[in-house]
Amino acid sequence: MKNVSEIPLTAIDGDNRLTDFSMDGCPEKLTDSVKEIGIRHPISVCPSGDRYAIVSGHKRFMAAPRSGLTHIPAFIIAEMNDAARLVLNLNENFGQRHYSDIEKGSILNKLKQAGINDETIIEEYMPLLELERSKKIFLDLSGVKSLSPKMQILLHRAGVPVKTFINFYKWPSLTEAENLFSILKPGVNKWRDLLELVDEVATRENTSQEQILLRDDIQKILTASDLPQKYDEIHKILHDLRYPILSDMRKQVARALDEMELDDKTKLRFQDTFESNELKLELKFQSEKELSQQVEKIFKALQSGSVEKLVKIFQDIG
Repeated sequence: MKNVSEIPLTAIDGDNRLTDFSMDGCPEKLTDSVKEIGIRHPISVCPSGDRYAIVSGHKRFMAAPRSGLTHIPAFIIAEMNDAARLVLNLNENFGQRHYSDIEKGSILNKLKQAGINDETIIEEYMPLLELERSKKIFLDLSGVKSLSPKMQILLHRAGVPVKTFINFYKWPSLTEAENLFSILKPGVNKWRDLLELVDEVATRENTSQEQILLRDDIQKILTASDLPQKYDEIHKILHDLRYPILSDMRKQVARALDEMELDDKTKLRFQDTFESNELKLELKFQSEKELSQQVEKIFKALQSGSVEKLVKIFQDIG
């Protein structure tokens, strides 16, 4: 490296983003910092045609014009090919940057496109991304190239790991998935649960994942403007489709409980997974009168036969 030089921003090709590994853009706090104290750590550039290409420091370069700067401090490195630029960036940022799995997949693909063979990437450069030297991990991560830019952004922002989003690789279309997840904006675990359910339902019904998401009941929920619990509603639909027998049993129990006409101080407790046929009756009261009223309702339920219906549902489990 040579000494630090002050380079005009116009002399740098900002569109050459080969070594820009981040999907987050320039954070506002960095721009505020540059406005306040300037750029304390020079970027690194190398000659590329009649201008310079950034080796490292893309965010600082983006913050500079937003902060009113016309020049930027930079180390000028001798001209190098794409592979060398990528490797130098990885080495400079090793231990300082933590990439999402989507970003890691993109970096691996850039190394491959630069002419570095798979074995070298796995042995020498995957550790720079805090990855095991694993062919499977390499293939799983590099598969992100099959995902649309919109889906990659959604997965990156949610921090979804590769072990979850590899499910998308076998989907024939991601259009409806993009719509679903951009509306729901679920957390990582909810991404996993929905993906697993959609895959299992599609397999069960011998159809595509997109057709499952295009169901009228799911689309109605997604387009509703006054429905706050959209994830819960859609999860319930998918769960019922995946486990129709369990869903039917829950409906039978709900009908039997409605027939019993108990109030909110009298609760019947049971496992909603129906792994046990045990029922528990819970009464809440603050006076003898309240207890008497609840007992009277239970007695009426016994006379009406609604309790017998409920008990039979659970007896049939055994």
